[in-house]
Amino acid sequence: MGYREVREVDIHEVLRRWEAGDSRRQIAAATGLSRVTVAKYIKLAEQAQLRSASQADDRLVAALHGQRQPRGRKRGPTDDLLSKHEEQLQLWVCHDHMQLTRVHELLQQQFRVRVNYKALYRYVVAKEWLPAHRGTVRMADSKPGEVLEVDFGYLGRVLDPVTERLRKTWAFCMVLPFSRHMFVFLTFTQDIPAAIAAFEAAWAFFGGGVVRRVVLDNFSAAVDKADNYDPVLNRVLAEYSQQRGFILDTARVRHPRDKPHTERSVIFVRNRFYKGGTFRDIVDGQQQATRWCREVAGQRLHGTTRQQPLAVFEAIEQGALLPWDGQPYDVPVWAKPKVANDYHIQFAKALYSIPYRYRGRRVDVRGDRQLVRAYVDGQLIKVHPRKGPGGRSTDENDYPPEKVGYALRAPDRCIQKGQEQGPAIGDFLTKLLAGDFPWARLRQAYKCLRLADKYGAERVNAACERAVAYDLLNVRRLEAMLTRGLDQQAVEPPHALPAAPPPGRFALPGSAFSQPPLLGERS
Repeated sequence: MGYREVREVDIHEVLRRWEAGDSRRQIAAATGLSRVTVAKYIKLAEQAQLRSASQADDRLVAALHGQRQPRGRKRGPTDDLLSKHEEQLQLWVCHDHMQLTRVHELLQQQFRVRVNYKALYRYVVAKEWLPAHRGTVRMADSKPGEVLEVDFGYLGRVLDPVTERLRKTWAFCMVLPFSRHMFVFLTFTQDIPAAIAAFEAAWAFFGGGVVRRVVLDNFSAAVDKADNYDPVLNRVLAEYSQQRGFILDTARVRHPRDKPHTERSVIFVRNRFYKGGTFRDIVDGQQQATRWCREVAGQRLHGTTRQQPLAVFEAIEQGALLPWDGQPYDVPVWAKPKVANDYHIQFAKALYSIPYRYRGRRVDVRGDRQLVRAYVDGQLIKVHPRKGPGGRSTDENDYPPEKVGYALRAPDRCIQKGQEQGPAIGDFLTKLLAGDFPWARLRQAYKCLRLADKYGAERVNAACERAVAYDLLNVRRLEAMLTRGLDQQAVEPPHALPAAPPPGRFALPGSAFSQPPLLGERS
């Protein structure tokens, strides 16, 4: 006969029938207890000198109840079968911390051992391999398509097909609290592009739908400043949530009750999916993870809802999700560079010009695949096409007006500005910058233009007129004229050169000076 727990009400019934004069056989038949058990309790009552059942108060019945010690669990054929793999079971449960459901699966897959799950549980509990259970908090049920809970944690090492090395792999686990349907995204990095890629893959996995609110873990890439009341979200992730139409809600630090449905999802995925699995690389791992979410995690009988998550999702929750356009999201990059003295900023290893009035200030820069935008105090000040590393985008209007010509190596601008100061200055600069490489003399041209600020445009114009008259195209000599005051002297006409003498009347031809070879010399 199997073991049966004797309750206090059973003891009361035995004493009551014993007082009525029933035999032990009759009492056993009426209560379902064995005659040995009935005899033992009657004997204990007689030793306590009970005259009737009415004298048995609660304390005495409790004392009698305490006399009944449960027998130890007997070993059965299942224990003998499991004991053959005790070392492997202890490794899985104690060292690898696998969930018992995963251990139950691996027993069938690797050792062809088919046992009842409850028998396996009783065996493990008897070995005291399982940790003590802690209390939990049960949250109110959410509406269909309302919430997505997200957790981010370490999974294990998977091969990177690019570097052909094993790398740390992280699992981005997302659970819909209403249906308990989940999605797992594998990644090598914990940055914003990886998080956005995980969200995009999740919307596709959930049938092209987006939830209304996402409860996010406080991993550093997503939250710039963790705070229970006023967290600071990453700018790029906040933009993405606005684009897709959901609200980001960060969980409080060390408060698992804020996202209870996914709090242990990483452990669940690690124990039920990763451990004991074989993956060629992360691509193959992601394919297996997607299939596992649909065929294993999605079709299991959930311990709380007692329903299959995938069935509940397809029947109720999928239709309640917001629409998703399916267009790839262009992940932007934000930076805060400083405008250098050359009126350029460096962004993503490329140079972009900024209006000269912002020199020395830091500007907010947002770059996507097509454009680079610069902001100051939230106001857009400049837009450039995106350049690759080493490229440069310069707008000549961003330079100060007096530096545009030199910066762009534009001699025409210098000549035009010289013409505005005086016709002789323009003529001097025209002759100075003539030739194949006029930009090589741009420094002299700007020196000439600056002389007007020191000596005045009228004097510089007179000096240039004198320099052109004497074909003296040297800015240093031009400044010497101004220093000595030669610009105020009248320009003298050049002296006439003497006429060339007429050809010689008695000039001999060249052959007259040739000598014949001497005797004995070879010609």
